[in-house]
Amino acid sequence: MIKNVNGRNRIFYLDQVRALAIILVILCHVLREYTKIRPIGSVGWSSTAFLIDFGVMGVPLFLMISGSLLLNRDYELGDFLKRRFSRILIPFIFWALLLPIFKIITYPTDPSNYLTLFLDSQYWFVWMLIGVYLFLPILNSFIKEFKMKGVEYFLVIWLLTIGLNTFGIYPFHNLELSYFAGYVGYIVLGYYLTNKEFNLTDRQMIWLSLIIFIVFTAINIRFTLTHGKVGLTGDNNLKYYHYETLIVVLQSTGVFLFFEYYAKYCSKHVNTFRNKVYSFFKDTFMSKIILTISVCSYGMFLIHYFIVYGLRWIDHNMFPIYSASVAYLPIVLILVIFLSWLIIYVLSKIPILREISGAH
Repeated sequence: MIKNVNGRNRIFYLDQVRALAIILVILCHVLREYTKIRPIGSVGWSSTAFLIDFGVMGVPLFLMISGSLLLNRDYELGDFLKRRFSRILIPFIFWALLLPIFKIITYPTDPSNYLTLFLDSQYWFVWMLIGVYLFLPILNSFIKEFKMKGVEYFLVIWLLTIGLNTFGIYPFHNLELSYFAGYVGYIVLGYYLTNKEFNLTDRQMIWLSLIIFIVFTAINIRFTLTHGKVGLTGDNNLKYYHYETLIVVLQSTGVFLFFEYYAKYCSKHVNTFRNKVYSFFKDTFMSKIILTISVCSYGMFLIHYFIVYGLRWIDHNMFPIYSASVAYLPIVLILVIFLSWLIIYVLSKIPILREISGAH
């Protein structure tokens, strides 16, 4: 599972998950451009709307990778904060300051709205990540002290709060569970899934993870296809189980476990069909594609909005893209992913611009 790249050891299945996560995030944002302009219940809307239930796993997977790599480690607090936040904040500040200008140019509006556009919700993930990273050293000390028992204690309470939120009975005004609630639980979950020894074979874990993923993705798809509604602005709102629900927790758990145990199984069974499939991704040109997408994933997240909004401008002013047939969705998705990767990859190779690329 360990792959040496440029002198650094990388866990390949985590690079696979990270590459998948950024693709799923971009998928979500491209899908919204398609679904919001099509009548709810139409063939065009239904054929794209259900894909949001795959894309919703992108953010949880990113967080679970962070937990797998950053918890139960020895580091000095100041050094950790400096390294983590320099990687996050420098590219974020650059692109977040630039995006409102791009919006003002492509969708003429009063420049006085710059601050409003800057504070818009498109980069909510980064603000959330900053909060999670501030809390992470506390979690790290807790886990180093109490080991897996502490992890299980945290996860039991977190899953309780997530379960209550799923069914709409979030009792925080009476029962103080907010320290366990929210996105930080995915960090702990990622560490737990990576380090827990389950009493099942690798093959059994592969099948179990697939069943978990399929069942809870199907639940989410059914919810999406039966709960769509027109929003206050006239756009079609996609309704789906969000990150802080048990449905998405289990979807993401299934995906994470699948990649983890597929890799473990293949490392022990070299002369199997599964290993041949895994080797295609790990030992061929596909490995370079996966690794470079993984390395560029944070920068791709920051810049893909420029591509999505740019294509929206072309759709409105030149020729149809999002308003064209949904059959073109795969082409548009590949285009957005490729351009996002290409820009970040090129920037990462220019020494003076490497810091703003977000590639690491």
